Amino acid sequence: MTLFQHRESRIFKDARWLQPLSDPPSGKPLCRDADLKTMALYISDVFTRGQARNLFIYGKPGTGKTVCIKYLLGEIRRHADENRVSLIAAYVNAGKTRTPYYTMLEIVKELGLNVPCHGWQMFRLKQAFEGALKDKAVVIAIDEVDSIIFKEKEPLVYYLNRQPKTTLILASNKIADATSLPSRALSTLQPKLLMLEPYTPEEAKAILVERVEKAFHSGAISSKLLGIITEATCKAEDIRLGFAILLSAGLLAEKAGKTKVDAEDVKVAIQSETRLELFQKLEILKKKVEAMHKRNR
Repeated sequence: MTLFQHRESRIFKDARWLQPLSDPPSGKPLCRDADLKTMALYISDVFTRGQARNLFIYGKPGTGKTVCIKYLLGEIRRHADENRVSLIAAYVNAGKTRTPYYTMLEIVKELGLNVPCHGWQMFRLKQAFEGALKDKAVVIAIDEVDSIIFKEKEPLVYYLNRQPKTTLILASNKIADATSLPSRALSTLQPKLLMLEPYTPEEAKAILVERVEKAFHSGAISSKLLGIITEATCKAEDIRLGFAILLSAGLLAEKAGKTKVDAEDVKVAIQSETRLELFQKLEILKKKVEAMHKRNR
């Protein structure tokens, strides 16, 4: 008998909708209309002047920063195409690229340039970037920007901000990551600070209901149990925890051969996922202590 066997799930219709980085089922982030309109207001000048106000979007993990930014970039591209504006919108996650060099490499690739993954020095990447923008405007979104802004004396965002027709959208979990930029960079960047508040219980439930409708078979989880999961999600102020609890509870029910998720499945899933969240917080705290120790040596 092989370890993995295909069988039709009696619980899940499509569990991919419960993955933490999955796009909103409707294509548009729920419960963020006001925030998206504010972002669009400050970005709108890019279509007429080629450059707009830089944005620094911050908020706790699981408040929708990434999905909002990706949706905004999609709308920028659509509007540019419809109005024949020579404009490129690029997205890079600095939490994955980890260094200024690989972040710049990813940006250049997002511009459609064919560059090698290794071998070029930073100045060649910058030359390629500048050459690509001679007749175009660009909006560059750098997610998890805190991963790179403290790794060099002159931050990459400072260089990008000095380029003509270049608008930056930076995202991080903490406002301190913006205020900790070198004064010279902060002075020229002058970003508009936009905070995404944690979802209210009503908003969290609306988002989880949308996911449940896509991920579960009809009747596989009750409204009462979904309310309990919503409460746990709101206490953590992280909507992705709700996705994880739903997925974990569904897998527990499926493993037991059930056709519905019950209270015990939800209880065990909440205990399991919140324990993981606690471990993550302790690991972050441990890294902060180690960093402080290194600075004080």
